[in-house]
Amino acid sequence: GMVDDYIKRKHGKLQEKYELPQLKDVLKETNGVILYQEQVMRIASVLAGFSLGDADLLRRAMGKKKPEEMEAQREKFMVGAEGKEINPKKAKTVFDLMEKFAGYGFNKSHSTAYALISYHTAYLKTHYPLQFFGALITADMDNTDKVIRYINDCRDMGIKVMPPEVNESMKDFTISNDHLIFGLGAIKNVGSSAIDTIIETRKEKGKFSSLREFCESIDLRLVNRRVVESLIKSGACDSLSPNRSAMVDDIPAAMEMGQAKQRDQLLGQSSMFDTFKEDDQEVASVSTKKEWSDHERLKYEKETIGFYVSGHPLKRFAKDLAWFTDASSASILEKSTSKKVCIAGIPAKILPKTTRKGDKMAIVTLEDLNGSIEVILWPETYAVTESILTGDDPILVEGSVDSEGNQPKVIATKVCLLSEAKKHWKGGVLIHFRTPGLEKDTLIAVRKILGKYKGNNKVQLDFLFPNNNLRKLSVNDDLTIQPCDEIIQEIESVLGEDSIRFE
Repeated sequence: GMVDDYIKRKHGKLQEKYELPQLKDVLKETNGVILYQEQVMRIASVLAGFSLGDADLLRRAMGKKKPEEMEAQREKFMVGAEGKEINPKKAKTVFDLMEKFAGYGFNKSHSTAYALISYHTAYLKTHYPLQFFGALITADMDNTDKVIRYINDCRDMGIKVMPPEVNESMKDFTISNDHLIFGLGAIKNVGSSAIDTIIETRKEKGKFSSLREFCESIDLRLVNRRVVESLIKSGACDSLSPNRSAMVDDIPAAMEMGQAKQRDQLLGQSSMFDTFKEDDQEVASVSTKKEWSDHERLKYEKETIGFYVSGHPLKRFAKDLAWFTDASSASILEKSTSKKVCIAGIPAKILPKTTRKGDKMAIVTLEDLNGSIEVILWPETYAVTESILTGDDPILVEGSVDSEGNQPKVIATKVCLLSEAKKHWKGGVLIHFRTPGLEKDTLIAVRKILGKYKGNNKVQLDFLFPNNNLRKLSVNDDLTIQPCDEIIQEIESVLGEDSIRFE
């Protein structure tokens, strides 16, 4: 809370407070809050008579956070303060504040450098957001979690992030038509030499119009089948054809034709048909194979880029996420140990393990819209959920945070498919009515719907009146329900979208 305290004091919303008059000269520039290591050293000197050498030892002890060293320094500080006739209670309070400072403090030069960088980056993010995020994502391109977080920040700011594109992308992230475009360097299996020849060929001959022309133009000694397939799966060849599946199917034929043409050019030969053919009549041979489903398209994007670009498997569960989750992989970083959470995501990686007793357990890497986090499934939980982890369907995890160690984790107590969360719901169901135009027939229709889906969950009705006066009514126990997709669809068909919620 020291940061909030400092901000309130700086803006005059909270009065500056000094435990002792002697502290005013030391802490005036930071509104009475200890911010710098140099201030700790001065306080030790002013209140307890520490020499500069002794004060530096105190600073180091705080930085190392070793209990035995801190206790020795506390005793020395109290003795010194007593020698200067400082009230023992006040001296103890000041030392406690200094000890608390050790959790966040830097020296003044370090703090100044951080502040300056923060101001610079805040200015760039505000006034040049495209350039800022382009540079930021490029710098952390190898860190999937950070890239996902930055892309979500872009979307929150209304910045459109486009997939990599052979006719637009450079090696790194670039800007085009007020959009951010993925760099070709983000695609797996596409090396620097392949990227260089694509960019150089594009500069020399112009944009590619088809997969066939692409394979005829680029140096196929540097761009092999694996590279072309990765480009297509990532979405980088969408400008060549709208059908990724058909392009993958046509890679052998397109590359064979491209190699044949390049061999002829090296020998100084050309086809009679090439001589008489008009450029604008050239049409690539594309199969009529059915396009991939959204699920397949996203799976291949994840396979080639490391994350989803054109969408996310969780997007179609937007309502379920709002209803049943209260945390994300990003927000959990700020939560304390033992905090109860509900989080949903894709089980991207499952690492089975065996306990000392020989029981099976697992560590699951759960990916959501913000990044990823590890979920620990102890034997009792893993035994009843192992079967639903075999696919790549989103799951809902109830558990508690374990913030010990380098990265927080979630200790799972209950796991189910996100699509089936409604079946496992134990709580209240809220149905929302707007009173303008509300008729008796509507109430009767809602009652009939509730009567069709008997269960154990209580129902509450919300009535919103024109003056924004909200009234809540409980429904008789004989109308307790079992939530499901059908009841949601039927209620929303009568009362409108978002008229039923889970609380």
